[in-house]
Amino acid sequence: MMGGFKLERNILIIWITTFTTMLGVGFIAPILAVYAKTLGATNLEIGLIFGSFAFARTLAQIPVGVLSDIYGKKIFIVMGTLFYGVFTLMYSFVESVLGFLIVRILTGVFSAFVTPVAGSYIASIAPKTRLGEYMGVFNSAITLGFGIGPFIGGALADIYGIKTPFYFCGMLGILAAIISYFKLEDIKFGKNCKLRELSLYKLFSFEFLKDKKFFYSFIVNVSNVMINAGIYAYLSLYAINYGISLGQVGFMIASTNILMAIFQRKVGKLFDKFGSVMIIFGVLIISLGMFSLSKSTTFLSMLISLTVVAIGSSASSTSTLSLAVRDIPVQRKGEAMGLFTTSMNIGMFIGAVSFGFLADILGIANMYRFSALFSLIVGSLAYLKIRKL
Repeated sequence: MMGGFKLERNILIIWITTFTTMLGVGFIAPILAVYAKTLGATNLEIGLIFGSFAFARTLAQIPVGVLSDIYGKKIFIVMGTLFYGVFTLMYSFVESVLGFLIVRILTGVFSAFVTPVAGSYIASIAPKTRLGEYMGVFNSAITLGFGIGPFIGGALADIYGIKTPFYFCGMLGILAAIISYFKLEDIKFGKNCKLRELSLYKLFSFEFLKDKKFFYSFIVNVSNVMINAGIYAYLSLYAINYGISLGQVGFMIASTNILMAIFQRKVGKLFDKFGSVMIIFGVLIISLGMFSLSKSTTFLSMLISLTVVAIGSSASSTSTLSLAVRDIPVQRKGEAMGLFTTSMNIGMFIGAVSFGFLADILGIANMYRFSALFSLIVGSLAYLKIRKL
Protein backbone atom coordinates (compact mmCIF):
# COMPACT_ATOMS: atom_id res chain seq x y z
CA MET A 1 0.00 0.00 0.00
CA MET A 2 1.30 3.48 -0.86
CA GLY A 3 2.18 5.96 1.84
CA GLY A 4 -0.11 8.91 2.51
CA PHE A 5 1.76 11.50 0.44
CA LYS A 6 2.30 9.17 -2.54
CA LEU A 7 -1.30 8.03 -2.36
CA GLU A 8 -2.74 11.54 -2.44
CA ARG A 9 -0.28 12.58 -5.15
CA ASN A 10 -1.15 9.71 -7.49
CA ILE A 11 -4.87 10.14 -6.91
CA LEU A 12 -4.51 13.81 -7.79
CA ILE A 13 -2.63 12.93 -10.99
CA ILE A 14 -5.31 10.37 -11.94
CA TRP A 15 -7.98 12.98 -11.25
CA ILE A 16 -6.24 15.59 -13.43
CA THR A 17 -5.65 13.06 -16.21
CA THR A 18 -9.24 11.81 -16.16
CA PHE A 19 -10.75 15.30 -15.90
CA THR A 20 -8.61 16.57 -18.78
CA THR A 21 -9.59 13.62 -20.98
CA MET A 22 -13.32 13.83 -20.16
CA LEU A 23 -13.29 17.59 -20.67
CA GLY A 24 -12.06 16.93 -24.21
CA VAL A 25 -14.70 14.24 -24.75
CA GLY A 26 -17.32 16.75 -23.67
CA PHE A 27 -15.95 19.36 -26.08
CA ILE A 28 -16.94 17.31 -29.14
CA ALA A 29 -20.29 15.96 -27.85
CA PRO A 30 -22.46 18.80 -29.27
CA ILE A 31 -20.84 18.85 -32.73
CA LEU A 32 -20.37 15.21 -33.80
CA ALA A 33 -23.77 14.83 -35.45
CA VAL A 34 -23.64 18.22 -37.16
CA TYR A 35 -20.13 17.56 -38.46
CA ALA A 36 -21.18 14.11 -39.71
CA LYS A 37 -24.05 15.75 -41.60
CA THR A 38 -21.55 17.98 -43.42
CA LEU A 39 -19.95 14.76 -44.69
CA GLY A 40 -23.32 13.56 -46.01
CA ALA A 41 -24.22 11.12 -43.23
CA THR A 42 -27.81 9.93 -42.83
CA ASN A 43 -29.37 9.67 -39.37
CA LEU A 44 -28.74 5.91 -39.41
CA GLU A 45 -25.09 6.48 -40.26
CA ILE A 46 -24.84 9.04 -37.45
CA GLY A 47 -26.26 6.37 -35.15
CA LEU A 48 -23.60 3.92 -36.31
CA ILE A 49 -20.91 6.55 -35.72
CA PHE A 50 -22.12 7.15 -32.16
CA GLY A 51 -22.78 3.48 -31.42
CA SER A 52 -19.46 2.24 -32.81
CA PHE A 53 -17.65 4.11 -30.04
CA ALA A 54 -19.51 2.15 -27.34
CA PHE A 55 -19.15 -1.13 -29.24
CA ALA A 56 -15.39 -0.72 -29.69
CA ARG A 57 -15.00 0.35 -26.08
CA THR A 58 -16.86 -2.75 -24.88
CA LEU A 59 -14.62 -5.11 -26.85
CA ALA A 60 -11.41 -3.37 -25.82
CA GLN A 61 -12.00 -2.88 -22.10
CA ILE A 62 -12.11 -6.63 -21.36
CA PRO A 63 -8.54 -7.55 -22.42
CA VAL A 64 -7.17 -4.13 -21.44
CA GLY A 65 -8.22 -4.68 -17.83
CA VAL A 66 -6.29 -7.96 -17.66
CA LEU A 67 -3.22 -6.68 -19.48
CA SER A 68 -3.03 -3.55 -17.31
CA ASP A 69 -2.77 -5.77 -14.23
CA ILE A 70 0.05 -7.76 -15.83
CA TYR A 71 2.09 -5.07 -17.55
CA GLY A 72 1.21 -2.04 -15.43
CA LYS A 73 -1.57 0.52 -15.51
CA LYS A 74 0.57 3.54 -16.31
CA ILE A 75 1.52 2.43 -19.83
CA PHE A 76 -2.14 1.90 -20.75
CA ILE A 77 -3.23 5.25 -19.33
CA VAL A 78 -0.40 7.01 -21.20
CA MET A 79 -1.09 5.14 -24.47
CA GLY A 80 -4.83 5.63 -24.14
CA THR A 81 -4.74 9.38 -23.57
CA LEU A 82 -2.06 9.88 -26.22
CA PHE A 83 -3.71 7.92 -29.03
CA TYR A 84 -7.18 9.12 -28.08
CA GLY A 85 -5.84 12.65 -28.53
CA VAL A 86 -4.07 11.86 -31.80
CA PHE A 87 -7.06 10.13 -33.37
CA THR A 88 -9.40 12.90 -32.20
CA LEU A 89 -7.26 15.37 -34.13
CA MET A 90 -7.86 13.20 -37.20
CA TYR A 91 -11.63 13.92 -37.08
CA SER A 92 -10.97 17.28 -38.68
CA PHE A 93 -9.15 15.67 -41.62
CA VAL A 94 -11.66 12.96 -42.59
CA GLU A 95 -13.54 13.54 -45.84
CA SER A 96 -16.08 10.70 -45.80
CA VAL A 97 -18.58 9.02 -43.51
CA LEU A 98 -16.50 5.83 -43.60
CA GLY A 99 -13.41 7.74 -42.51
CA PHE A 100 -15.38 9.31 -39.68
CA LEU A 101 -16.62 5.88 -38.60
CA ILE A 102 -13.10 4.41 -38.57
CA VAL A 103 -11.72 7.27 -36.48
CA ARG A 104 -14.68 6.95 -34.09
CA ILE A 105 -13.95 3.24 -33.62
CA LEU A 106 -10.28 3.95 -32.91
CA THR A 107 -11.12 6.62 -30.34
CA GLY A 108 -13.53 4.14 -28.73
CA VAL A 109 -10.78 1.53 -28.46
CA PHE A 110 -8.30 3.89 -26.83
CA SER A 111 -10.91 5.43 -24.52
CA ALA A 112 -11.09 1.95 -22.95
CA PHE A 113 -7.44 2.41 -21.98
CA VAL A 114 -8.24 5.49 -19.90
CA THR A 115 -11.21 5.71 -17.51
CA PRO A 116 -11.64 1.96 -16.76
CA VAL A 117 -7.92 1.55 -16.08
CA ALA A 118 -7.76 4.82 -14.15
CA GLY A 119 -10.69 3.65 -12.01
CA SER A 120 -9.01 0.31 -11.31
CA TYR A 121 -5.81 2.22 -10.43
CA ILE A 122 -7.71 4.13 -7.74
CA ALA A 123 -9.37 0.94 -6.48
CA SER A 124 -5.97 -0.75 -6.28
CA ILE A 125 -4.19 1.90 -4.22
CA ALA A 126 -6.99 3.23 -1.99
CA PRO A 127 -7.30 1.86 1.57
CA LYS A 128 -10.39 -0.31 1.93
CA THR A 129 -11.73 1.96 4.64
CA ARG A 130 -11.64 4.93 2.25
CA LEU A 131 -12.42 3.21 -1.07
CA GLY A 132 -15.84 4.83 -1.43
CA GLU A 133 -14.40 8.26 -0.74
CA TYR A 134 -11.65 7.94 -3.34
CA MET A 135 -13.93 6.39 -5.96
CA GLY A 136 -16.26 9.33 -5.41
CA VAL A 137 -13.35 11.68 -6.06
CA PHE A 138 -12.52 9.76 -9.24
CA ASN A 139 -16.13 9.85 -10.46
CA SER A 140 -16.21 13.60 -9.86
CA ALA A 141 -13.49 14.00 -12.50
CA ILE A 142 -15.65 12.19 -15.06
CA THR A 143 -18.83 14.06 -14.15
CA LEU A 144 -17.23 17.50 -13.99
CA GLY A 145 -15.16 17.03 -17.15
CA PHE A 146 -18.03 15.75 -19.27
CA GLY A 147 -20.41 18.11 -17.53
CA ILE A 148 -18.75 21.40 -18.48
CA GLY A 149 -17.07 20.16 -21.67
CA PRO A 150 -20.14 20.35 -23.97
CA PHE A 151 -20.81 23.97 -23.04
CA ILE A 152 -17.23 25.01 -23.83
CA GLY A 153 -17.11 22.88 -26.98
CA GLY A 154 -20.37 24.28 -28.32
CA ALA A 155 -19.18 27.83 -27.66
CA LEU A 156 -15.86 27.15 -29.41
CA ALA A 157 -17.71 25.79 -32.45
CA ASP A 158 -19.98 28.85 -32.60
CA ILE A 159 -17.12 31.33 -32.31
CA TYR A 160 -14.19 29.69 -34.10
CA GLY A 161 -15.74 27.05 -36.36
CA ILE A 162 -17.03 23.51 -36.07
CA LYS A 163 -13.60 21.85 -36.28
CA THR A 164 -12.13 23.82 -33.37
CA PRO A 165 -13.37 21.48 -30.57
CA PHE A 166 -11.60 18.57 -32.27
CA TYR A 167 -8.29 20.41 -32.02
CA PHE A 168 -8.83 21.28 -28.36
CA CYS A 169 -9.98 17.75 -27.47
CA GLY A 170 -6.98 16.22 -29.23
CA MET A 171 -4.51 18.52 -27.50
CA LEU A 172 -6.10 17.87 -24.10
CA GLY A 173 -5.66 14.13 -24.65
CA ILE A 174 -2.00 14.61 -25.49
CA LEU A 175 -1.56 16.89 -22.46
CA ALA A 176 -3.09 14.21 -20.24
CA ALA A 177 -0.62 11.68 -21.66
CA ILE A 178 2.32 13.96 -20.86
CA ILE A 179 1.11 14.54 -17.29
CA SER A 180 0.60 10.83 -16.59
CA TYR A 181 3.91 9.83 -18.23
CA PHE A 182 6.04 12.15 -16.12
CA LYS A 183 4.08 12.22 -12.86
CA LEU A 184 2.17 8.96 -12.39
CA GLU A 185 3.68 6.08 -10.42
CA ASP A 186 3.15 2.65 -12.00
CA ILE A 187 1.48 -0.36 -10.38
CA LYS A 188 1.25 -3.92 -11.72
CA PHE A 189 0.33 -7.38 -10.50
CA GLY A 190 2.16 -9.64 -12.97
CA LYS A 191 2.65 -12.50 -10.52
CA ASN A 192 -1.12 -12.84 -10.13
CA CYS A 193 -1.71 -13.15 -13.89
CA LYS A 194 -3.29 -16.61 -13.81
CA LEU A 195 -5.62 -15.74 -10.97
CA ARG A 196 -6.71 -12.59 -12.80
CA GLU A 197 -7.43 -14.51 -15.99
CA LEU A 198 -9.62 -16.94 -14.05
CA SER A 199 -11.60 -14.08 -12.54
CA LEU A 200 -12.12 -12.61 -16.00
CA TYR A 201 -14.15 -15.67 -17.00
CA LYS A 202 -16.41 -15.18 -13.99
CA LEU A 203 -16.71 -11.47 -14.62
CA PHE A 204 -18.16 -11.98 -18.09
CA SER A 205 -19.85 -15.36 -17.65
CA PHE A 206 -23.32 -13.67 -17.60
CA GLU A 207 -24.12 -15.80 -14.56
CA PHE A 208 -25.83 -12.92 -12.76
CA LEU A 209 -28.43 -12.58 -15.52
CA LYS A 210 -30.01 -15.74 -14.07
CA ASP A 211 -30.98 -13.61 -11.07
CA LYS A 212 -34.36 -12.14 -12.11
CA LYS A 213 -33.93 -8.89 -10.18
CA PHE A 214 -30.57 -8.39 -11.81
CA PHE A 215 -31.93 -9.34 -15.25
CA TYR A 216 -34.92 -6.98 -15.22
CA SER A 217 -32.82 -4.17 -13.76
CA PHE A 218 -30.33 -4.78 -16.58
CA ILE A 219 -33.13 -4.51 -19.16
CA VAL A 220 -34.46 -1.25 -17.72
CA ASN A 221 -30.96 0.25 -17.70
CA VAL A 222 -30.39 -0.74 -21.33
CA SER A 223 -33.66 1.05 -22.16
CA ASN A 224 -32.64 4.15 -20.19
CA VAL A 225 -29.28 4.38 -21.93
CA MET A 226 -30.93 3.87 -25.33
CA ILE A 227 -33.06 6.95 -24.63
CA ASN A 228 -29.98 8.98 -23.65
CA ALA A 229 -28.19 7.77 -26.79
CA GLY A 230 -31.05 9.15 -28.89
CA ILE A 231 -30.73 12.48 -27.12
CA TYR A 232 -26.94 12.83 -27.41
CA ALA A 233 -26.78 11.62 -31.01
CA TYR A 234 -29.51 13.81 -32.49
CA LEU A 235 -30.15 16.76 -30.17
CA SER A 236 -27.88 19.14 -32.07
CA LEU A 237 -29.54 18.27 -35.41
CA TYR A 238 -32.99 18.68 -33.87
CA ALA A 239 -32.15 21.95 -32.15
CA ILE A 240 -30.49 23.76 -35.06
CA ASN A 241 -33.71 23.36 -37.07
CA TYR A 242 -35.22 25.85 -34.61
CA GLY A 243 -32.35 28.33 -34.69
CA ILE A 244 -30.64 27.06 -31.55
CA SER A 245 -26.84 27.41 -31.63
CA LEU A 246 -24.28 24.72 -30.89
CA GLY A 247 -23.23 26.71 -27.82
CA GLN A 248 -26.78 26.48 -26.50
CA VAL A 249 -26.89 22.75 -27.29
CA GLY A 250 -23.65 22.35 -25.35
CA PHE A 251 -25.16 24.24 -22.44
CA MET A 252 -28.21 21.94 -22.42
CA ILE A 253 -26.08 18.80 -22.43
CA ALA A 254 -23.69 20.16 -19.79
CA SER A 255 -26.42 21.36 -17.42
CA THR A 256 -28.40 18.11 -17.60
CA ASN A 257 -25.24 16.03 -17.02
CA ILE A 258 -24.42 18.03 -13.91
CA LEU A 259 -28.04 17.85 -12.75
CA MET A 260 -28.01 14.05 -13.11
CA ALA A 261 -24.83 13.82 -11.06
CA ILE A 262 -26.41 15.89 -8.29
CA PHE A 263 -29.68 13.94 -8.22
CA GLN A 264 -28.01 10.51 -8.32
CA ARG A 265 -26.54 11.10 -4.87
CA LYS A 266 -29.97 11.88 -3.44
CA VAL A 267 -31.97 9.18 -5.21
CA GLY A 268 -30.05 6.40 -3.46
CA LYS A 269 -31.61 7.44 -0.13
CA LEU A 270 -35.07 7.46 -1.71
CA PHE A 271 -34.52 3.94 -3.06
CA ASP A 272 -33.51 2.78 0.42
CA LYS A 273 -36.78 4.20 1.74
CA PHE A 274 -39.28 3.38 -1.02
CA GLY A 275 -37.65 0.46 -2.87
CA SER A 276 -38.22 -0.55 -6.50
CA VAL A 277 -41.15 1.87 -6.96
CA MET A 278 -38.44 4.46 -7.73
CA ILE A 279 -37.74 2.57 -10.96
CA ILE A 280 -41.22 3.05 -12.41
CA PHE A 281 -41.31 6.60 -11.06
CA GLY A 282 -38.15 7.35 -13.02
CA VAL A 283 -39.45 5.63 -16.16
CA LEU A 284 -42.66 7.68 -16.11
CA ILE A 285 -40.69 10.91 -15.71
CA ILE A 286 -38.34 9.95 -18.57
CA SER A 287 -41.28 9.21 -20.88
CA LEU A 288 -42.93 12.52 -19.98
CA GLY A 289 -39.72 14.41 -20.64
CA MET A 290 -39.10 12.72 -24.00
CA PHE A 291 -42.65 13.44 -25.19
CA SER A 292 -42.21 17.04 -24.11
CA LEU A 293 -38.90 17.21 -25.99
CA SER A 294 -40.62 16.03 -29.18
CA LYS A 295 -42.93 19.05 -28.91
CA SER A 296 -40.22 21.56 -27.99
CA THR A 297 -39.26 24.27 -30.48
CA THR A 298 -37.36 26.77 -28.30
CA PHE A 299 -34.19 26.69 -26.23
CA LEU A 300 -36.09 27.09 -22.96
CA SER A 301 -38.66 24.39 -23.70
CA MET A 302 -35.92 21.94 -24.74
CA LEU A 303 -33.91 22.72 -21.60
CA ILE A 304 -36.96 22.11 -19.41
CA SER A 305 -37.74 18.83 -21.21
CA LEU A 306 -34.16 17.62 -20.84
CA THR A 307 -34.21 18.56 -17.16
CA VAL A 308 -37.28 16.35 -16.70
CA VAL A 309 -35.51 13.49 -18.51
CA ALA A 310 -32.42 13.99 -16.31
CA ILE A 311 -34.50 13.74 -13.13
CA GLY A 312 -36.20 10.56 -14.38
CA SER A 313 -32.91 9.02 -15.51
CA SER A 314 -31.34 9.71 -12.14
CA ALA A 315 -34.22 8.03 -10.33
CA SER A 316 -34.50 5.00 -12.60
CA SER A 317 -30.81 4.34 -13.32
CA THR A 318 -29.64 4.69 -9.72
CA SER A 319 -32.48 2.48 -8.51
CA THR A 320 -31.89 -0.26 -11.11
CA LEU A 321 -28.21 -0.42 -10.19
CA SER A 322 -29.02 -0.57 -6.47
CA LEU A 323 -31.61 -3.31 -6.97
CA ALA A 324 -29.32 -5.31 -9.25
CA VAL A 325 -26.43 -5.59 -6.78
CA ARG A 326 -28.27 -5.31 -3.45
CA ASP A 327 -28.58 -9.05 -2.83
CA ILE A 328 -25.28 -10.06 -4.45
CA PRO A 329 -22.73 -11.43 -1.94
CA VAL A 330 -20.18 -8.83 -0.87
CA GLN A 331 -17.25 -10.79 -2.31
CA ARG A 332 -18.95 -10.87 -5.75
CA LYS A 333 -20.32 -7.35 -6.06
CA GLY A 334 -17.35 -6.36 -8.23
CA GLU A 335 -18.17 -9.12 -10.72
CA ALA A 336 -21.83 -8.08 -10.77
CA MET A 337 -20.89 -4.44 -11.35
CA GLY A 338 -18.66 -5.46 -14.24
CA LEU A 339 -21.52 -7.22 -15.99
CA PHE A 340 -24.11 -4.53 -15.17
CA THR A 341 -21.83 -1.84 -16.65
CA THR A 342 -22.04 -3.53 -20.06
CA SER A 343 -25.73 -2.54 -20.16
CA MET A 344 -24.56 1.05 -20.74
CA ASN A 345 -22.49 0.21 -23.82
CA ILE A 346 -25.18 -2.12 -25.16
CA GLY A 347 -27.83 0.56 -24.70
CA MET A 348 -25.65 3.24 -26.28
CA PHE A 349 -24.97 1.14 -29.38
CA ILE A 350 -28.52 -0.18 -29.90
CA GLY A 351 -30.12 3.17 -29.09
CA ALA A 352 -27.95 5.25 -31.39
CA VAL A 353 -28.37 2.87 -34.34
CA SER A 354 -32.06 1.92 -33.96
CA PHE A 355 -33.27 5.43 -33.19
CA GLY A 356 -31.16 6.75 -36.07
CA PHE A 357 -32.97 4.34 -38.38
CA LEU A 358 -36.31 5.59 -37.06
CA ALA A 359 -35.21 9.22 -37.38
CA ASP A 360 -34.54 8.67 -41.08
CA ILE A 361 -38.04 7.24 -41.56
CA LEU A 362 -40.14 9.26 -39.11
CA GLY A 363 -38.08 12.39 -38.45
CA ILE A 364 -36.32 13.25 -35.21
CA ALA A 365 -39.40 14.64 -33.42
CA ASN A 366 -41.42 11.49 -34.09
CA MET A 367 -38.42 9.37 -33.11
CA TYR A 368 -38.40 11.13 -29.73
CA ARG A 369 -42.14 10.38 -29.36
CA PHE A 370 -41.50 6.73 -30.17
CA SER A 371 -38.66 6.59 -27.64
CA ALA A 372 -41.03 7.95 -24.97
CA LEU A 373 -43.48 5.14 -25.71
CA PHE A 374 -40.68 2.58 -25.88
CA SER A 375 -39.33 3.63 -22.48
CA LEU A 376 -42.79 3.47 -20.93
CA ILE A 377 -43.58 -0.01 -22.28
CA VAL A 378 -40.21 -1.64 -21.50
CA GLY A 379 -39.93 0.00 -18.09
CA SER A 380 -43.50 -0.86 -17.07
CA LEU A 381 -43.26 -4.50 -18.13
CA ALA A 382 -39.93 -4.95 -16.34
CA TYR A 383 -41.24 -3.23 -13.22
CA LEU A 384 -44.32 -5.50 -13.11
CA LYS A 385 -41.99 -8.50 -13.28
CA ILE A 386 -39.88 -7.07 -10.45
CA ARG A 387 -42.98 -6.48 -8.31
CA LYS A 388 -43.87 -10.20 -8.54
CA LEU A 389 -40.46 -11.30 -7.21
